[in-house]
Amino acid sequence: MVRLWMAHTGIWMSLICMLCAEGRLFSQDERPLTTKLRSDFIVNDSALNFPNGAFGTCINGQTFQQEAVISFNGYQYAGYFADGGTLCVARRQLPNGPWNTLRFGDYRIAHTDVHNVVVIGVCRSDGTLHLSFDHHGSPLHYRRSVPGIALSPDAFAWGAECFGKTVSALEPGKPLHRVTYPQFLSTPRKTLQLLYRLGSSGNGDWHLAEYNPAENGWEQVGMVFSRAGKYKTSDSRCAYPNPIRYGSDSRLHVTWCWRERPQGGPYDLRTNHDLCYAYSDDFGRTWKNNAGEIIAVLGGGQEGVPESITIETPGIVVQRTRYLWGQMNTTTQFVDSRGRVHVINWQHQQDAGSASKDMNTWRYYHYWRDVSGKWHDNRLPFYGRKPQIVLDGAGNAYVVYCKGEELNYHGMDHGGQLRIAASREKTGWTDWKTVWASKRTFVGEPLVDPMRWNNEGTLSVYVQEKPEAPGAPSALYVLDFQMAME
Repeated sequence: MVRLWMAHTGIWMSLICMLCAEGRLFSQDERPLTTKLRSDFIVNDSALNFPNGAFGTCINGQTFQQEAVISFNGYQYAGYFADGGTLCVARRQLPNGPWNTLRFGDYRIAHTDVHNVVVIGVCRSDGTLHLSFDHHGSPLHYRRSVPGIALSPDAFAWGAECFGKTVSALEPGKPLHRVTYPQFLSTPRKTLQLLYRLGSSGNGDWHLAEYNPAENGWEQVGMVFSRAGKYKTSDSRCAYPNPIRYGSDSRLHVTWCWRERPQGGPYDLRTNHDLCYAYSDDFGRTWKNNAGEIIAVLGGGQEGVPESITIETPGIVVQRTRYLWGQMNTTTQFVDSRGRVHVINWQHQQDAGSASKDMNTWRYYHYWRDVSGKWHDNRLPFYGRKPQIVLDGAGNAYVVYCKGEELNYHGMDHGGQLRIAASREKTGWTDWKTVWASKRTFVGEPLVDPMRWNNEGTLSVYVQEKPEAPGAPSALYVLDFQMAME
């Protein structure tokens, strides 16, 4: 019997060795990560490009565009500007339905400012779609769909009659002015929130509003970030939040940098500094710092606690970065399945010999907060334009970005190759490998559909092809990727 057991054991060990040698048997932590392009859809083959612009030439695809593409209830929606400056929103039935575009003939843009993007949100309780568009220190431009269109999309013909007119107020009789960077986010309690800035670069405040159809629509929650306070020679500033996200436990996380207005200048990306963090467990009303201390209660109501976060708020800086050195604002943030917060900063190297506003000298840094609240950092072995990061349920990380030979995009967008890099949690996210690269050249910055990624594990990437000539229209894509292990 012993000899028989040993013989069987030998056979099984030989088989295991053969499979390992052929690369067909790995533990889950050892198998290489792979990415497969599952579908390649054109949303619009004539999307808008500018011939030149102070901040770039691609208005469809900027990291502050939260969200450009979202999914809900079996449909996907994308907002953009078509050639000629026409405001558009398109939808398709997942997974492979054709895109059907709704063009708003009553709204066109006639400028060359890539800040003025289209963002789209969905309220999951009443099925309304919300659009906000064309802002850079502007009056609010906002329009809302009829109720139910996202809950029963097949029951509605897709046309302009599905939406109301453009208005300048969330609440009747209370118009908003000098609006920039409106950002929609769906809440775990099925309402919709809007974070937006009032004021200018280096001199603005950020406000949070919430749409709840059960409570008569929009209401102001309060000011999240205030421009107030003193920092070196600067008496004013603004926060630049990364995409604000809820975790699976309903905790709301925000990371940001500050941009100063120092006396005498400069007034550029060198005045961005630090990585800051705060979170809320009551849907943005009460904010706590990294140590869990209450730092702000929006709207007041708690004695001795400020109503907003300022430069002087204690415990918010989780990574010091050098002032007047070189750092991009508004990159990417993701909350993984364990509630850990991940950020990719694109910044000038802290140990460089001098400051730099040349973005070709900057590099990517991965910062993450572990379950105990400790922050870690790691310089990545690749870099490009402003990236996106997502993580799957196993802790594998994916960074989506564009890389070209020239990364300075102000004035003219030279474009780059779309790439996806992947790394595993087991290595502390240090084994980065490129798992996909495009043959086409794209402009702007790739954006992802966070709702589809979280619900299905499909990575939908919104990105626009480089035009044949400056200012010519080009194709806007949503590329669907499936992540796996070999």
